[in-house]
Formats: sequence, C-alpha cells, structure tokens
Amino acid sequence: MEFDSFAEYYEKLNAYYVGKPGKKPPTKNEVQLIIEEILAAKIKIGKKERRDYYLIKTYDVLCVTDQKFLIYKKTDEDEDIRYVVPYEELYDRIKDFHIKTGHGGIVKLRMSMGHKYKIPRPAIEKFLSVCAICNSKQGANRKLVIKPIVTKDFNERGQVDLVDFQSTPDGKYKWIMNYQDHNTKFLLLHPLESKRAIEVANKLLTIFLTFGAPKILQSDNGREFVNSIIKELKDLWPQCTIVHGRPRHPQSQGSVERSNQDIENMIRAWMKDNQSKKWSVGLQFVQFQKNSSFHRIIGRSPYKALFGCDPKIGLSSSNIPSEIIKKLTTEEHLEEILNNIQPEHEKEQITSYCSICNTEMLTEVEFAGTIICDLCKTSEKINKQRQLGYQGQEKAAEIMLKVSQTRVPDLQIGDCVLITVPKVDRGPSDPANVIAVIVNQNEHKLHQLGTQYGLVKGWYNSASLKPATSNFLKITEVNNDKELTLRETVSHISGGQGFLSCICKRQCESKRCACFKASVKCNSRCHSSSICKNK
Repeated sequence: MEFDSFAEYYEKLNAYYVGKPGKKPPTKNEVQLIIEEILAAKIKIGKKERRDYYLIKTYDVLCVTDQKFLIYKKTDEDEDIRYVVPYEELYDRIKDFHIKTGHGGIVKLRMSMGHKYKIPRPAIEKFLSVCAICNSKQGANRKLVIKPIVTKDFNERGQVDLVDFQSTPDGKYKWIMNYQDHNTKFLLLHPLESKRAIEVANKLLTIFLTFGAPKILQSDNGREFVNSIIKELKDLWPQCTIVHGRPRHPQSQGSVERSNQDIENMIRAWMKDNQSKKWSVGLQFVQFQKNSSFHRIIGRSPYKALFGCDPKIGLSSSNIPSEIIKKLTTEEHLEEILNNIQPEHEKEQITSYCSICNTEMLTEVEFAGTIICDLCKTSEKINKQRQLGYQGQEKAAEIMLKVSQTRVPDLQIGDCVLITVPKVDRGPSDPANVIAVIVNQNEHKLHQLGTQYGLVKGWYNSASLKPATSNFLKITEVNNDKELTLRETVSHISGGQGFLSCICKRQCESKRCACFKASVKCNSRCHSSSICKNK
C-alpha cells in the first residue's frame, strides 16, 4: 500500500491536539461562525460580552467583492494582512509553500508563510515529518570544529564552486557553476558543458558586469583552477583586478559546500515534483527559491540582504486572497480590488527636500518626520539589512565553534530508518538517504535492513542509522527475495551513480563501455572471457 502523506499528517496532528481543544486551529465551520459573531458584535448596541471583545481584539473580517475572509487583527499599519487557515486546509497551504521553497525546513516555511498566514509551529513540524523527500535528503550527523569567515559588505568575497552532474547529464550540460557572495549569501547558478576555465570565466564575467566584481575570488577546486579563471577574466576585462582566496584553509566554513548540497537536494525535489529530468531548466527556479528563502545565518533571505526588500512574484506576493486572484482579468478590476482592501485617501501635498540628497519631492502636509526620498529610503533599508546580516554571521560564528555530540538512537525491529548513502555510491540527483526498515537484529546489536526493492547487504550499527520521522515503509512491504548493495538499491530508486566500469584485462576502446546496459560481452578489443562486473 502506497504511503498516504495526507492521511498520515492529519493522524499525527489529531493525536497532537488531543486534550488541547483551545489550541487547535478552527475548522471551516468554526471560521464562518467567528465571522458572523464579529460582524454581529460590531453592530451590537449596548454592552458587549467578553467573547465579543476578545474576537474584535484578535480577529477582523476582510470583505472582498461578495466574499468574507477571517484575518488576524493588525497591530501596526505596516503589518501584512494574515489570513486564518482552517484546520482542513492546513496540509494544502503548507504543501504549496513547501514546494515553493524547494522543500525547505521549518524556518524557511515559517518565514515564507508568515507574511500571509499564521500557522502553528506543530502543524508545520508534523507536515515535515510526513514528507518522504525531506527525509531522504537529511544529512548524516557530523562533528565540526571550525572558525568561519565573516565579511562586512557585499562583493568583498565571492565563492565559486562546480557541482558534478556528469552522471546525469542534461543534453550538453554536465556541470553546474555555483557563485555565491559570502556576505549576503546571494547565489547565481549556471549550467556548464565542461569545467574549462574559459567557460567558467565567461559565466563569471556575465555576473560581474551585472553586480560588480568581488575583491577576493575563492574556490575549493584548487588554487591553480582559480588562477586560470582570474587569468581568463583579466584577458576579457583588463580593468578588473581580483586576488584569489586560499582554498580549504582552516578559516573557511564551507559555505559553498553546504550550498552545493542544498542545490542538489532542491534540484532533486524539483525534478520529482515536476516529473522532469531537465535539471538545466529547473536550475533557475532553484536559484530563485534559494535566494528568496530565509537564511538561518544572516537572519533574512539573501534577496532581502542584497536588495533590502522581499522578492515579488506577481499578484501572488500581494495580500489579495488566492480565490480572488484567479478571477482577475483586467487592470481596472485589480485597482478596484486593491482600493477595496486598502482604500486610498487623498491628502494635500507640499514641495519638500530630502534631508540626505536634497532632492525635491512631494510630502503630505501633516507629515512631521524626517523627510527622505524613496531612493534614499531604499538605500537605508539595504544598508540596514546587510548590517543585520553581518551581525547574524558573527553570532553564527560563535555557535559553529561548539562541538555537537552525536546521539546513538535505540532502534528496534520494525523501525523505519534512514541509511546515509556515500557520495561515491550516488549521483548528484540521487537521494542522500535511503528509506529502509529494520527486519532483523543480532546479538551484537547490528541491524539487517530491508527496502521495497530487496534486503540491503551487510549489517548496520545504530550509530550509522537515523530514525525516520514517519513509518514510510513496513516489514510486510520488504522484498525478501533479493539482496542488493547500497549502490544497487539507489540505482533502483533514481538511476544510481551512473558510471560504468569494466574489468577487462586489455584496454577497452572506451573506459565506460556500454556492455552493462546491453548485457553483452565487451567489444572486440577486450579479452574474450571478460565482461563488465556490473552485468
């Protein structure tokens, strides 16, 4: 039986809210009753009851055309309108934002949804626990003792790295170039045909002529690699002078390496969600998802750290209900809706001058604050966001220096677990973990694991496994007729590592011969008795 994430989600959520009736989100019927109570309380003559005061203080009703929506009371004029999500719609709302953030974690989900909805943290946690893709991409527990780099401004240090996609090529594209600004964490992704310095330099030149060039260019691909890129850049743009950073030095915190891992996970999720193998197309969507998602270190999205505001995605970024957006057809209709939500009040204006750049501008007569033009306001917002991002880096640097302790889980037969797949046994589009179930244990507390494709060869100790957040697989669903290696198991899931090797005594015409897929002997130049070991 296929795993039903919707049913499992509400089963877990219902179990959590048992004995907590006051904390459970309202259902659709309860939302409608609250709307009717608020509207009745507002026109009520005489003394109001305590519940009337509570509802008016906590909620408000937004009327758009002939529809009414329950929203939370705004405590500030600049605060966004946040809708109350009925209990039955929690799964769909969270799933929508979860996919938009590239299967982001709880922090990214809360920050992305917080501008439009107010959803309880337990509801998000339960959703993440039933997402099989999120369980598959979790990394192994590691101990890290590091001293991170901290940069104060944009374009002080740029980091470039290449992600190997040769095992899953998309037409002519076999590599991904990941360029990241260290201060804002803003990244740009480009598909590459090869890892030649001239091709990388051409892509970097496009970036530098748009955003400017960094003082330091760093890459963990090696100093010689960076030197050749800088030489090519110098030939293409003689006025640009860049120095190379030290690769893999003790103060490097591996920011790009973690970014590479996120990119692989997000591409894998995009390919599965869209049923496509064209990762070069999904690369730009992944770039936008990564830049617009909340970044734990800098405390905001990379987009906001660079530009001072959140990205816009057409009308879906506005506070107009999604039901109304689907019906919009003309600009006049849009203006009517916007005026209905936030009516415009014309006020008398006078000519004033910006206190920073002295630009002439119009201000309202009653305005008593410091007069600043829109461009100077934007500049101040950007500077503020970058300063806050720098403070976030400093705090993260202190936390990163603490050594995390690995906890060994207590596992039993029937438990659903995650097996971390080594990098050499999987391609970049393959999952980082395989979901399995413990089918047997021996006297040494070693576990035998099974999947729907067969039993996994070897025995695993508890320290090498991680408990799954849901029972994605049961013992009855295990195929006991086959015994597969971990690499073979991954190949059944999404194609595997992809490299074909031959053990011929003589040299093949091609080191990656096609005899594995054809199930025939090697070509005539091979030893007649030799066939591929993967046959």
